[in-house]
Amino acid sequence: MSKSAAPDVIVCGGGVIGSAIAYYLAEQGIGAHLIESHAIARAASGFAAGIISAPLVAEPRTPYERLQKLSFELHGHLAAELPAKSGIDYGYALCPMLNLAESDADERMLRSASKHLPTTGVPVRWVPAEEVPEVCPWIDRPVRGGLLNEKSAELDPRSFTEALLAAAKRNGATTRAGRVTGVQTRDGAVTGVSVGTETLTAQKVVFAMGPWTRSVSEWLDVPVPVSPLKGQILRMRLSGGHHRVGFMDPEGNYLIPKRSGLVFAGTTEEEVGFDDSTTAEARSQIQRFAERHVSRAEGADVVEHTACLRPMSRDEMPIIGPVPGIEGAYLATGHGRSGILLATGTGKSMAELIAGGRSQCLDLAPFDPSRFVS
Repeated sequence: MSKSAAPDVIVCGGGVIGSAIAYYLAEQGIGAHLIESHAIARAASGFAAGIISAPLVAEPRTPYERLQKLSFELHGHLAAELPAKSGIDYGYALCPMLNLAESDADERMLRSASKHLPTTGVPVRWVPAEEVPEVCPWIDRPVRGGLLNEKSAELDPRSFTEALLAAAKRNGATTRAGRVTGVQTRDGAVTGVSVGTETLTAQKVVFAMGPWTRSVSEWLDVPVPVSPLKGQILRMRLSGGHHRVGFMDPEGNYLIPKRSGLVFAGTTEEEVGFDDSTTAEARSQIQRFAERHVSRAEGADVVEHTACLRPMSRDEMPIIGPVPGIEGAYLATGHGRSGILLATGTGKSMAELIAGGRSQCLDLAPFDPSRFVS
């Protein structure tokens, strides 16, 4: 499977996390064999909004913030080289985001943040209510103000995932279609995976199958508490011109302009199992959010309404690291709503872990799957 002398790695899952791992493994000279049951980026990785933002903190204090900062910086590096490596332009572009205040508490929190953030190199500032329409012309209805984060970007998530994998394949990675149905082990170490009736052997296997990674719990008798969090998005066409600044409210609803000229509005957070159908209720909810701030959203042309299932861990932290008690088996899941952003940091740190036994770029201990073992 690999053109390298290094051990082969099977990566289960063709979403953005699995593709990022394959890419960074290939960068280290390790060939990955990626298995996807349907098509690359067919689930959440193909239907996300593609918002890439730096953490809004003075200095990363928590493990999640450190992963977020690392991932944001890696996205910037990739934007300069991945299109040429892959032959795919995935539309990475700066897209400032205005974080809206809708209550006294929101305003106090964001104003406080604005006093500390400039020292970090993150160009942010508090925008008073009267200046919001000038900064973010979408918004023509009253708000309390907001925190403008100039260090934010957007990309096309499906194209980004495809670019990662295309570059990995140019560097020795391979792919195949098939559904992983089990894992083989011997003497406490992984030896391969079952794909239908076939067994594929490998010394190392990464499970990055989004919410479907929970199947590893049954295969290896270890806890993998990850479940699907459904999110729905409207792709809209608004009249009156295109603006470069997006916005987000305190509940995580957003409106973001895309290079295609469309506007993405979302999103819901629904715990409904593996149901990925769109609903009229969600459509109305998202439209109400958009119309509350943007008069042009009333009667806007909805070009597409999509839904996807994002992997949410029990403690809402990504699960990244070795499977407890099974040598050569690894997990990379549980990124929730931030899979596109966090894919780069996850991919690089996981590749370093697999190649050298530990990650050099990030302390993975807080994300270790063993935290769920009593």
